[in-house]
Amino acid sequence: MVKTNVDEDHLSDLLFQLSSADRRRIIEELQTQTLKLNEVAKKLDITATEAFRQVQRLTDAGFLEKTSDGKYRSTPYSKLILESSAAMDFLSKHREYFLGHDTSLIPPQFRARFGELSKTVLLTEAVVNLNTSTEVFKNAEKRIYVMNEQHLNYNGQILRQQSLKGVKVRSLLQENKIETIKEDPIAVEQTWERRIIPRICAIIILTEKIVGIALPKMDGKMDYQVFEGKDPESMKWAGDLFEDQWSRARPWHS
Repeated sequence: MVKTNVDEDHLSDLLFQLSSADRRRIIEELQTQTLKLNEVAKKLDITATEAFRQVQRLTDAGFLEKTSDGKYRSTPYSKLILESSAAMDFLSKHREYFLGHDTSLIPPQFRARFGELSKTVLLTEAVVNLNTSTEVFKNAEKRIYVMNEQHLNYNGQILRQQSLKGVKVRSLLQENKIETIKEDPIAVEQTWERRIIPRICAIIILTEKIVGIALPKMDGKMDYQVFEGKDPESMKWAGDLFEDQWSRARPWHS
């Protein structure tokens, strides 16, 4: 059983406040504007009585505050809570995926940032995803960062060509798959940077345009279901994780 230093009463109250779709909408609406009670009721299409009840509850909980002109606005505290709850939203949305995939190797500070992946789309066709990776490599203009359990033999020529064109190519490989590099004469040429790490925590393919992220199943095998993202948040998450793992890895030379 995993034990955490959590005040269960405070956490239960917090989760209760966020369990209402109306309360969450009120907090989100008041992040960028101040509204009177009747305006809140109109925005959410609820009665004035219900608006008063929900606003009062959120004010008592510290999510809202009343201004001198009688309007309401969200507090800085509520913004922090919404940012933190984004990770729970993402995990809940993809519950079936996370029931069957292992996140334990991802450093805790990155698991806490799962909310940054909220705009990604889960693509479940493995063959399509593998073929798409080839196009992603071809279309890169500035960088190609790859963290994978094994060397991508079928894309070695593309990576070589891109590196010779000036694209910054880095690949991070799992240590027990080192033989897959030695079997590829193109890879042995050492035209791009490579490092070795004892075990990868995820598959990442990242360019300046797009990111693909895949996690191992509970048995350690990859099924190549991919979270694809083109938004700044998901690309930053993947870039930060890649740099973190890159800094922990050791260089590989043929």
